[in-house]
Amino acid sequence: MKKLVSAIVVLSIFFAGFLLGCSNKTISHENALVNKTASAQAVLPGEIDHPNIVNAAGTIEVAFSPNGGATDTVIKAINEAHSTIKVQAYLFTSTPIAKALLNAQKRGVIVKIILDKSNETEKYSAAKFFIDNKIPVKIDHDFAIAHSKVMIIDDSTIITGSFNFTKAAEKNNAENVLIIRGNKKLADYYNENWQWRWENTQSYQ
Repeated sequence: MKKLVSAIVVLSIFFAGFLLGCSNKTISHENALVNKTASAQAVLPGEIDHPNIVNAAGTIEVAFSPNGGATDTVIKAINEAHSTIKVQAYLFTSTPIAKALLNAQKRGVIVKIILDKSNETEKYSAAKFFIDNKIPVKIDHDFAIAHSKVMIIDDSTIITGSFNFTKAAEKNNAENVLIIRGNKKLADYYNENWQWRWENTQSYQ
């Protein structure tokens, strides 16, 4: 009985130490992320450094994935562009969406793209495709992850949601995408955020 009690005590000490070690590792990991994000070189502009309420206006189109038409919905909105398309993306591997942006540029639309730094090393990132086709690309190094998935079309239509511009988001993942048309005030806030990042990012090399 004494041996059993001793064994239980030893195991209890072992697991307590194990859990403490895991906790310390988690804290260290979180601190590393905090330290990494704390190195951001720009402060949010005054217009968007706090929550903003925007009155409902215009229309909202919604699509889901997998295989719910999310990619086609994004492409349809891109095809509506007349003057500008401003992009923020975490991952970008969707060939159909990349080609739609290129086609927009060919018909005279100004296209500019900001990508997360992971696109510098991703084997299948569309970054090189855009650069090869003279579409300006900048890389956001300021955060642990530049996680926005946004397009601003003609300074008035917003594409947003969880949907990355990737094949996996269309075929494999549970995602959503919203196309918000006709809400200029909302678009102004997204433009403010996009311009802030464009001015504080580096051209893709």
